[in-house]
Amino acid sequence: MTRTREFDPDAALDKAMHLFWERGFAHTSMADLVRHTGVSRYGLYGTFGNKDEIYRRALMRYIELMKDEMQKDLRRPGAGRAELETYFRHITGVVTSDEGRKGCMVCNTAAELAPHDPEMAAHLKVLQENLRAMLEDVIANGQKAGDIRTDIAARDLAMLLFAMEQGMAALHRGGTPVEALLPCFDTFLKIMDG
Repeated sequence: MTRTREFDPDAALDKAMHLFWERGFAHTSMADLVRHTGVSRYGLYGTFGNKDEIYRRALMRYIELMKDEMQKDLRRPGAGRAELETYFRHITGVVTSDEGRKGCMVCNTAAELAPHDPEMAAHLKVLQENLRAMLEDVIANGQKAGDIRTDIAARDLAMLLFAMEQGMAALHRGGTPVEALLPCFDTFLKIMDG
């Protein structure tokens, strides 16, 4: 006889995501996950697999809930400078929120797990390259529209923006006050203007 699931997997995964996002992989035990989600060890293993798999699924949930929402305007056909500025406002909103102090779960994962987990490193590399390529397309659209300088290649501006965003997330997670980081976006806009 099959046991009936007595919990909402999406709600449990959301709770696991927030715990991993706050504490990281190494500082979150299965006992912590059981306590935080309210789901038994058996239920977690049976639904999600081991701790590694729970983390991977929690990271995918984070990307779905946070990153996809923040990047939706960048995905619009013909997205350019206006959409890039909207993206900056989204990031600013997240960084200045209560959850913002946790940094970016993708960046946190890259720092904590990627150096020791080739599979995770490869997965993150694809995610990061997709974002960098999307930024390049948006900047190129802005250049074609005359809204962004053209004497610096879109690829180079995209890499600068990508590196700045990742660095800001790491600095914020490390304790740098958000007020010290937010001027980076205005500075980048000035760079785009020439």
